[in-house]
Amino acid sequence: MALPNYFISCDWGTSNFRLRVVETTTLTILAEHKTDCGIKLLYENFLKQREKEQTQFFADYLKEQISSLPKEHQKHIIVAAGMASANIGLFELNYADFPLNTCGNNLIWKHLVFNNNIEILLISGAKTNSGMMRGEEIQAVGLEQELKPYKKGFLLLPGTHSKHLTYDNGIYTDLKNYMTGELFEVLSKKSILVNSVSTTSSTLLEKPFLEGVSLGLQGQLSASLFSIRAKDLLQTKTKEENYFFLSGLLIGDEISYLEQTTENIFLVAPDPVFSLYKLALKQIINPKQLILLDDKVLENALLLGQKKILLQYENNKAL
Repeated sequence: MALPNYFISCDWGTSNFRLRVVETTTLTILAEHKTDCGIKLLYENFLKQREKEQTQFFADYLKEQISSLPKEHQKHIIVAAGMASANIGLFELNYADFPLNTCGNNLIWKHLVFNNNIEILLISGAKTNSGMMRGEEIQAVGLEQELKPYKKGFLLLPGTHSKHLTYDNGIYTDLKNYMTGELFEVLSKKSILVNSVSTTSSTLLEKPFLEGVSLGLQGQLSASLFSIRAKDLLQTKTKEENYFFLSGLLIGDEISYLEQTTENIFLVAPDPVFSLYKLALKQIINPKQLILLDDKVLENALLLGQKKILLQYENNKAL
């Protein structure tokens, strides 16, 4: 079945919203529009009114944002991934169950058409018995060609809630979640450490970061946290050194279970997170096992994953 010439990629996360007009064959981005009105903020706005039900409220916001795209590209089908399919989003979809195929054919999707002339192909999240994700699953599906030559390994998608996926010959068999990013946010901004941690520079301070990584790898996360405050009060470390020490401590704890692995590790992330995880992983992983994929690969993976779901929809429509 032939795909449409264009589609609108919608990446709707907890904190951010992004639309991109995509040329389907080449995945060339022709136009882009972003806002900071993620699912969380829009849901809060929804609760403040009583005129519209939830799905229509979200659809109307989507329609409003589409008007910022070039007029000739406003009628394309929208392929939406991320928190749009959550219970606080546009329309709730159940999580698909692991294992997941890299062709994406066991993800759940739903075609929606609204009276404001919006046509959406909404994609579900995915879950195991102990982990879940919404948004990263479509990136994982889009990464098939990058992982396929290596056959097996662990795919690491760092973030506020990092995801580690076990990959085995075209199938993601398991998922682990780590709250590393959120823990850093809480500890550095809302705990007793708030006045002992800060940074004004994007330059990585490697020595304190690796000190933290080493202790995290040794399972010393909890035992090492208060030392950050002590080092600040005793003026043995600067607040900026403490910032990178805390980051290393949390990342080291996250990756500690990989220290003895002989499997490949696929790291996919934007900077500065990419550089931090790369440095940490190099402490425990043979360089030949470490496959580094930057943010450009990740951006393309999202579009490629959405294209795969669009193909499934078109094939299903033709039946």
